[in-house]
Amino acid sequence: MIRLDFYGDGNLSGMSFKGKIPGDQKDAGKTAGTAGKLQNPPFYASLDRKMDFDAIFSVVKTSVKAATGRERSGIGLAMSDLPATLGAFWQIGGNYIVMNEVLVQAMSELASGATEFNSYVYMILTHEYLHSLGFTDEMEARRMTAMVAAKSFGEDHPAFTMSNGDVWTLYPSLRNLIGGRGENIRIINNFDSSATSYIA
Repeated sequence: MIRLDFYGDGNLSGMSFKGKIPGDQKDAGKTAGTAGKLQNPPFYASLDRKMDFDAIFSVVKTSVKAATGRERSGIGLAMSDLPATLGAFWQIGGNYIVMNEVLVQAMSELASGATEFNSYVYMILTHEYLHSLGFTDEMEARRMTAMVAAKSFGEDHPAFTMSNGDVWTLYPSLRNLIGGRGENIRIINNFDSSATSYIA
């Protein structure tokens, strides 16, 4: 059976975690703390403008490579009406990250501005991108997402706050959303364009 790795609040498949970094969160915090003290985190202002998914993913790939030394190309993005407790998933062996369009739409309305909304998209895409790079364990991917965000943006940035916490707690109204069953899917065009430029 093919396993699906996902970012969710823990209410699926009998899993007990609830979106927070688990027990060794203190260790992740130590790593994050060092990065958070940087005067000029390298990507701090990179999400401060209106951006499409491709532009945000470019920041994801660059920041993940800077933090881990790993990268890959050929990733696609799709939107689907997933259950409201599921932020996104990546199918092992596949090439597509599937994001919950219901949550994306809700966050576009809840976010106070471009930085906050882009930070949400960044957190989701980074988590799933890390799965595609081989960090298939859910808890490890959560810790790595927080570590990358801390090194890239510092601890006072919303990208780190979301990566190190639980969006369903940070935005309680998300718990009241009515999601779908993933029956509808929409492919996002012009995604991972940096990879296409290498091929061309």
